[in-house]
Amino acid sequence: MKTHRTFVLSLLTAMMTTGALAQSGPPVSVAFHTSRTENATDISNNKIYVMDPDGSSQSRRTFDTSNNQRPDISPDGSKIAFASNRSGHFEIWVMNADGSNALLVTKTDPTTTGGAAVTNTWPRWSPDGEWIAFQSNVVGNSIQIYVIRPNGMDMTPVTVASSGVNQFPAWSPDGTRLAVRRNVDIVILDLTGGSAPAQLTFATGAAFNQMAAWSPDGTRIAFLSTRDGYPSVFLMKANGDDQTNLTPKVGTDNWVSRAPAWSPNGEYIYFTGVRTASGPNEQVYVMRADGSDVRALTGPPSISNGASLEASVRRVSPPTIMSLTATPDVLWPANHKMVPVSLKVGVSDNSDPQPECRITGVTSNETIARTDWQMTGSLTGELLAERSGGGRGRIYTLTVTCTNSSELSSTATVNISVPHDQRK
Repeated sequence: MKTHRTFVLSLLTAMMTTGALAQSGPPVSVAFHTSRTENATDISNNKIYVMDPDGSSQSRRTFDTSNNQRPDISPDGSKIAFASNRSGHFEIWVMNADGSNALLVTKTDPTTTGGAAVTNTWPRWSPDGEWIAFQSNVVGNSIQIYVIRPNGMDMTPVTVASSGVNQFPAWSPDGTRLAVRRNVDIVILDLTGGSAPAQLTFATGAAFNQMAAWSPDGTRIAFLSTRDGYPSVFLMKANGDDQTNLTPKVGTDNWVSRAPAWSPNGEYIYFTGVRTASGPNEQVYVMRADGSDVRALTGPPSISNGASLEASVRRVSPPTIMSLTATPDVLWPANHKMVPVSLKVGVSDNSDPQPECRITGVTSNETIARTDWQMTGSLTGELLAERSGGGRGRIYTLTVTCTNSSELSSTATVNISVPHDQRK
């Protein structure tokens, strides 16, 4: 019996080097709120801004005089959910990504909170964009987690007062779970009802843990903890193991690190921090997921030293390869000559209009030499029209990888055959 060997070609070394492009991703995919003022007459209330992943192109999205805060960009990039008191108390709103057409999502009756100020806040889009999770004191001034459709329909409680105070919902990448702060710890809630809540942190003394954020692959959770005596960004496995302080305090100055958010490729973590170099106000920072290479993305503007707070990062998915064809897909005759081949890829991506696609692997069901193929372009090459005389025919398998601006990739394969004879 013939033993088949596989030869694999990798062409992505340079393109796919981790962190090669710091904080890459689609434009204006990071949202934050800030109290900065742009001129001497500007209001000092919180305003919604967006920026590119590297901190460039910071652009304002709200211009009214209300307090607008805690924004989150929808997965398709078309909408921004945020909390605002423009209706007299804090409700959840959704506006177009350019700031237009703001629509009220929650409509809270102030009498339901037992006399307390109405607070609906911390909206977070589900990965499929079908729901918004948020925290609210809508029933008896007990802060609980709810989900609602972006159009304001189907508001549903996720937690109840008997479980304690529940805040800061964070969706798992598959949309089946929420990480929340329950009282003073991080708890995972299974939205499918398949398992009981799982507590991941165990605070002692006056410490608390909150503001969880799932890594894009769902294996890690970043969160805020005060266990070391100051607010700091920690990292743990999704089951609660290996909890590590990523932003340990340096010196004796005021030191705050909180509200972590992941870059789409999982290589970076954004957070809000106070550091001596950036002045007394909080600013938005970014670091590698191991806590190294910390850099400030916002800073004191020329008019005001306003704080920049709580960045959220748009959820981005890998490209979808819808079709992959080869021309030709049959090499005949088997005349031991190199034959030009080209591939055509049908790909869609909701964050990058032109993902980069290229051949990243060549394999065969027969033993092949390095001289049996060569690449002439990202989706073109030459293959040797040859097959084993005693076999059933050679089958080349070409792997194509499509990568978007967030360094997220998808792969697909296509076969090109060299049949044993004209009967194929």
